[in-house]
Amino acid sequence: MTTDEQNIITVQPWHDPAAKPFIRLKNITKKFGSFTAVDNVSLDIYEGELFCLLGGSGCGKSMLLRMLSGFEQPTSGSIEIDGQDQTGVPPYLRETNMMFQSYALFPHMNVEKNIAYPLVRAGYKKVEINQRVEEIIDMVQLNQFAKRKPSQLSGGQQQRVALARSLIKRPKLLLLDEPLGALDKKLREETQFELMKIQKQLGITFLVVTHDQEEAMTLATRIGVMTAGQIKQIGGPQEVYEYPNSKFVSEFIGSVNLFEGRVTEDTENHVLISSKQAGCDIFVGHGVSCAPNQKLWIAIRPEKMNISANRLEGKNNIINAIIDEVAYMGNMTVYHVKLNSGMIVKITSPNFSRQNSEIFQEGKTVYINWADNAGVVVPS
Repeated sequence: MTTDEQNIITVQPWHDPAAKPFIRLKNITKKFGSFTAVDNVSLDIYEGELFCLLGGSGCGKSMLLRMLSGFEQPTSGSIEIDGQDQTGVPPYLRETNMMFQSYALFPHMNVEKNIAYPLVRAGYKKVEINQRVEEIIDMVQLNQFAKRKPSQLSGGQQQRVALARSLIKRPKLLLLDEPLGALDKKLREETQFELMKIQKQLGITFLVVTHDQEEAMTLATRIGVMTAGQIKQIGGPQEVYEYPNSKFVSEFIGSVNLFEGRVTEDTENHVLISSKQAGCDIFVGHGVSCAPNQKLWIAIRPEKMNISANRLEGKNNIINAIIDEVAYMGNMTVYHVKLNSGMIVKITSPNFSRQNSEIFQEGKTVYINWADNAGVVVPS
């Protein structure tokens, strides 16, 4: 390998034992009486990351954000930002800023004044205020709306004003609590890419809290999946989707078909898992670390399963089924098929042509199959 080729390869800091975390949470617990909101969470986030905490309502993700910002104090554990212990440091002395789902813009101020407000209050000189406001307004593409008031802006434009105001003091860390939750689906998707672009331009570390799986998958360098006050898995979007480490994560991230079964044959190269739900032995084309006769789950994503009118001979993992429901979604067709066990399996099939003659009708008998490495074996 040449020197140039070596320079192209960059080691992600979370894979580098020598890398120093920018944010370090150590054994953070937050209790309210007998209720534990955050349960012994440890997490390292690196400078320049766009990290997402993903979880349902009440899982503890927003509470972690509030403790990082200083609005709440942990019951136990410690928080470090850029190597500095944050114990007892009030919010206004932390080099962080927080953007809420409710944008809280001042209705009597125009865009420029809303964005400039944090600098004005902090006593910055007028020349620097004007320069920074001009730069950030250009970055969020609000130049032509600078003199308008919030009531004259769309939801997406208001979101960009709130983002610009959060960034105007150039914090080391920006905390975003459901930042796109108030936007409609199409605008939210567009704004996700704008947010990523701005974060890369500024190089500021972003920590985003969201319940939206697609949003986390789109935005994040890494995702922390939370439930019941704990982080169950940390990894890049592809890692948590393709290689979930538990039944919970496999179900929470995207759609999945889960077959319960027990190992009946265990070798270094493959395992056989007997599943009453599937009605057959499931062949997994790699070894699995498990005890003899252990109950496991096979998680298979709908897009990794195939559907056909004829049985494919000489292949593993083939089940006959009946089409129960069909939904045409434009870019794909979604099938719910019923197995002999009564289990409903979801399969998605891309629509490559405008007139897809291979869309199967309800009530038709079909065969579903999947590759030996399509599924992931997860513990219960």
